[in-house]
Amino acid sequence: MAHDEKVRALVRRYYVFDRFTLEQSAQKADVSFGTARRWKAQALNKGDDWDKARDVHIMAGGEVNMISQGLLAGFILQYRTTMDELQQNTELSAKDKVMLLAALADSFTKMTAASKRILPEVSELAVAMRTVELFGEYIHQHHSSLMEPFIDALNGFGQTLNEEFKK
Repeated sequence: MAHDEKVRALVRRYYVFDRFTLEQSAQKADVSFGTARRWKAQALNKGDDWDKARDVHIMAGGEVNMISQGLLAGFILQYRTTMDELQQNTELSAKDKVMLLAALADSFTKMTAASKRILPEVSELAVAMRTVELFGEYIHQHHSSLMEPFIDALNGFGQTLNEEFKK
């Protein structure tokens, strides 16, 4: 059975924005799981990565901050515990302690530098995706007759976003 682009867009919306599994998204849109899987693969071949879009949407919702804070808190806790153990360990020579402290400081520096390099790109993509989502909601509420052309344009625009943020 052939489905129109609205149904395909609906499956994508359920998967990306509503965070249903692909199987649940297919069921909710009344299409087979195989069809949804094929659509997702076809979109990926055209540059529209549903999984990446889903991740960005989650990040745009603020969950990335909670994850980042959790990871950072866990690292700092391990860092502090290791520092305390090194200070209390009387069996290690001063030379060994210095080497271990240097390695620990290096790990901390690398972790903070990596997050600074990664987060700006993720943040930009998250803002772009959130803007597109808000614009889609606006069109749906105020100019519903333009939804179909908007969805058509969005399919190609996904590839543009993907290319722009892969740099």
